[in-house]
Amino acid sequence: MGDTPSPVLTPRRRALVQRLQAEAAPVRRLWAPTARFGLWLALVAMVGGVVGLSGVRPDLTQQLHEPVYLLETALLAGAGLAAAMLALQEAIPGRAARRLERIVPFALVLVAAVLWFRHPMRGDVAVSQFIATGLGCAASTVGLAALPWCALLIAVRRGAPLAPARAGALLGAAAFFMAALLMRARCPLDERLHLFVWHALPVTGGTVLSAVVGLAWLRRWRARASR
Repeated sequence: MGDTPSPVLTPRRRALVQRLQAEAAPVRRLWAPTARFGLWLALVAMVGGVVGLSGVRPDLTQQLHEPVYLLETALLAGAGLAAAMLALQEAIPGRAARRLERIVPFALVLVAAVLWFRHPMRGDVAVSQFIATGLGCAASTVGLAALPWCALLIAVRRGAPLAPARAGALLGAAAFFMAALLMRARCPLDERLHLFVWHALPVTGGTVLSAVVGLAWLRRWRARASR
């Protein structure tokens, strides 16, 4: 059997190899995605503990006996956890999930949102009251997502995400899906329009904004490889 021919290095590839060799430096080994996921989950649990101490909806005990409410919260929890693990895998080249797997957390949230249609839509609420109450829920959603989002963004950036916008969207989805879950345990309003406007829109906007931030802040590996 003959020797395997060496790959041909074009001038561009040769320059890239030389630059990477010149910039090479010792780095700390990245923890496994499961270990980083466990730390992030502990952080989310801490945020949930703060929610529990600050006050939950007065009928939470009753809601926990409702099968549909339990299904909704299970879907939100599963979506947040799946998105977080997928985001951490994005930080490791060659470990990124397939397209169908990346769709799963968003599909779970979509099913949870469909369950909101079972709630009535009130037409007797003043617009000023609707906005005042809703702004508080939107702000709380962003506040609950902030710390888990920052932690996951830093964890992903320590790796080498080759699809920065996708990684940003997944980590944003993870943080905001878990925030939506905590808000369902905190907000006592089960009104359809309130849920879609003041709960769902901040989650959607936060995920999109996170993709933009990821494109700007996580693209250092792609920029380095394309120079």
